[in-house]
Amino acid sequence: MRHTLLIVDNTDFMRFVLGDLARAAGIAVIAEAGSAVEALELQAALTPRLAVVDLTLDSVAGEGLLAALLARDPDLALAAVVAPGDAVGAARARARGAREVLEKPYDPDTALHALQRLSAAPVGV
Repeated sequence: MRHTLLIVDNTDFMRFVLGDLARAAGIAVIAEAGSAVEALELQAALTPRLAVVDLTLDSVAGEGLLAALLARDPDLALAAVVAPGDAVGAARARARGAREVLEKPYDPDTALHALQRLSAAPVGV
């Protein structure tokens, strides 16, 4: 089964960069959202297996989005994006269900490996 990804980031360029990395990892990018509302609409319509959510602009809204995405699909594999060195944000994201945490701006090798781990994780873990 090919994994499908929803990217949530308010910046077009960062969605583009992450999309390229995901495709390099063999993941199909099926949707990109610039807001939480758009992300929830796309999740309902397309049922992605993976999602990457940027928390750097508004961590409160982003953390709420993590919870909302998982409430709709508990098997969704989530990765969160935090600011460099934000250990508190990373811990909060993991506590809210993120399996992987990426720092923005993305280190290509680190992000690629994180996406590969995310797509390799068993469903429901």
